[in-house]
Amino acid sequence: MSVTRISEADDGVSYKQVELDLWHPNCWTLEVTDDHPDTHVIEKSLYPTDDQIKGDFLLVADGETDIETFVEAIDDHRVVGEVAVLKQSAERARVVVNYERTSSIVPDIVNSEFMPVDPVHITEGTEHWTVLVKADRLGEVVEAMQAEYDVDVSSIREADSKESVEFADFVDQVEDRLSARQTESLLNARRIGYYNWPRDVSADAVADCLDVSKPTVLEHLRKGEQKVLNLCLDELERRKGRQR
Repeated sequence: MSVTRISEADDGVSYKQVELDLWHPNCWTLEVTDDHPDTHVIEKSLYPTDDQIKGDFLLVADGETDIETFVEAIDDHRVVGEVAVLKQSAERARVVVNYERTSSIVPDIVNSEFMPVDPVHITEGTEHWTVLVKADRLGEVVEAMQAEYDVDVSSIREADSKESVEFADFVDQVEDRLSARQTESLLNARRIGYYNWPRDVSADAVADCLDVSKPTVLEHLRKGEQKVLNLCLDELERRKGRQR
C-alpha cells in the first residue's frame, strides 16, 4: 500500500480541483428542487445496495415552499421508496431517503476518475459537485461524462495539499481558524453578555474578565469575529450564488 499526496506525487502527476454543475434524468433531488424554488438538498452520506440507495440528507426550504411540503414532495417522487425524518425545524430537516439506485449518478461518478471531496449540493434542478481529478486526465474524463449527462465545468484550480484542512463540521472549521486567545475572548464575551442586544456589558468588562487590556481584547474579538463571519458568509454566498 502507498500514500499519494496530491501536490507531491513521486511521478510528478498533478491534480485539479474542479467544480461541476450536473443534470441527469430521473433524479428526485433535481426534479423536486426544480419544482420548488429556494429549496436545497445537501448529501451527507450515501449507502448503496444492489437495487437501492439509502441516503442521509439535509433539506433546506428558505423560500415560499415550507419544509413539510418539501418533504412530502420528495416522498411522492416516483423513484423514492421511503422518507424517514430524523430531525426537523421550521426551515430544515434531516432525512433518510431510500430510492432506486438506477436513478442516481453517484455510481458513475465513483467509477470514473473523479474523486468527490465536498458534500454534493442540489438546488434549482442542478447538482453541484467538487471533485479532484488528475490534470492529465481532466479533459478525457469530463468528455466521457458529457457524453452521458449534462455537465458544465464552473471552475478549475490547482489542488494544493498545503491548504488548511477542511472539516465536515462547521464548528471544527471555526476552531481550526481561531487562535486560542480569539476563542477564549469570543466565548467569554458571549458568556457575560457582550453579544446581547442591547449589550449588557462593555469591552472593558470582557478585558477585566480575561485580565488583559481593552485594546488587546478588542483585537482578539475583532479578528475572531472576522474569521467566524467570513467563514459563515463564504458558505452562504456559495449556496446562494449557485441559485443564480
